[in-house]
Amino acid sequence: MKRRDLRVQDGSKRYPFATGPIVEVLQSAGVATEHAVRLARDVEKHYRQRHEQQVELGEFMKRLGRWVAEQIGPEAAEALARQTPPFSELEVVDESGGRDPFSRRKLAASLEKLGLAFKEAYAVVRQVELGLRSDGRRQVQERELYQRVASALEARFGRDVRARYEATLALAAELVVVEEGRDAGLPFSRGVLAQSLLAIGLDPELSHRLARRAEDQLWRLGVPRVESERVRAVVRRLLQEEAGEEFARRYTLLRSLRRAERPVVVLVSGAAGVGKSVLAAELGYRLGIPRVVSTDSVRQALRSLISPELSPILHASSYAAWRAELMPHEVANAKPKRKRVARGFQAQVQQMSRAIEAIIERNVKEATSLVIEGTHLVPGLSPQRPDDRALVIEIVLVVGDEDDHRENFSRREGRTHRMRPSDDYLEHFAEIRMIQDFVLEQAAREGSPVVDTTDFDRAVERAVEHVLDAMTTQEVAAEGGAAVPSVGASEAAGEAPAPSGALAEA
Repeated sequence: MKRRDLRVQDGSKRYPFATGPIVEVLQSAGVATEHAVRLARDVEKHYRQRHEQQVELGEFMKRLGRWVAEQIGPEAAEALARQTPPFSELEVVDESGGRDPFSRRKLAASLEKLGLAFKEAYAVVRQVELGLRSDGRRQVQERELYQRVASALEARFGRDVRARYEATLALAAELVVVEEGRDAGLPFSRGVLAQSLLAIGLDPELSHRLARRAEDQLWRLGVPRVESERVRAVVRRLLQEEAGEEFARRYTLLRSLRRAERPVVVLVSGAAGVGKSVLAAELGYRLGIPRVVSTDSVRQALRSLISPELSPILHASSYAAWRAELMPHEVANAKPKRKRVARGFQAQVQQMSRAIEAIIERNVKEATSLVIEGTHLVPGLSPQRPDDRALVIEIVLVVGDEDDHRENFSRREGRTHRMRPSDDYLEHFAEIRMIQDFVLEQAAREGSPVVDTTDFDRAVERAVEHVLDAMTTQEVAAEGGAAVPSVGASEAAGEAPAPSGALAEA
């Protein structure tokens, strides 16, 4: 029998039998190429030995599925069953509802006009078609097809090639996200969405992959404008599928934080050199809180209003405030002692507390979330918590190892181009460690979580986890239940070192 006489029947349509489409669908199901080629040849051999001229597509897929299950495994067979069968045509639906067959040749020709070689253009088109078939699609909206091509071009050749392709389209190149009841919207940003997923604890690779999948699924809706709630539903579903319910819950909490009428105030405290400013900036960025304030700037503002004669403690460094309380004849021979250093530091904290409280109160009245960082945010001392108009979350930063702590000052000096030289801090390093010990004792007394910043990336993750867990506790308490902290929060609160002296996406 001649090879061309074997046909595959799909409804009223008949297609020449070929092993190429079978190999492709098996590869998409996760079958290794060599096994896919062997299976495709075995299938062809089976039908030709029976001298059949026509094979019904449904019967063919059942037989192929059984062979895959027996020779490869049930997971590959299930993946195969979810796909669009080989040989059956894909249809492209335009905005008026008209349908045309998907054509690799026509689509590849349009990409060649961008300057791509035929082989490159055909590879992109093949990738797009296999993606549609892997998703079990028989139809695709024209707009979604263009979006898939644009994404594939960007992945292979970069943003510039994608932009050139989109410029050739008559359709809108951007997906616009709108809030319910509003006419205006913002362009969907895969980068912003990926950053939100990073904030809930996903690794960068998974965050960007889920953001790409979300974008692809939104384009499948076939409309250029999509409501933000639909975007969030798609993201939650993807998180549940690939990361689990816990991460879906965190994403929901993060979205509620950014839209909450009740603001969140995050207090990041710790002694000098533990990385408060850098971590606070990163925390604000991940949580979508644009306002980040340092108590150092508050102290500088107060110094411009109050003279050194009137308040010598205010004009001293936190680690040298104890000297301002000494009598003139005591200064020359005075040695830093733990209680003396702590007492001077507390006096400075008290002088600054009203100003810090005023900043927090202003943000609470404006219903604006805030991250505020500084040495003067001591648990149990400053600032006084506002009423239930805001959720206040404390995080205490430390560096357990003294050598690492010293090294931080040198790194900061380089990062600030010597605007904050390390010499003075290292000269008073003993006092700085005494202040850290005092703050740790206060944190233990008040039950505030402590995060070691030696591993900065992990410290940021723990800080974010603590904020989200605090929001969960609040949410469950409001519903009358009992909140259970996650492992991340327990670790953040439970690994405190001993005192050294003893977010358009949507």
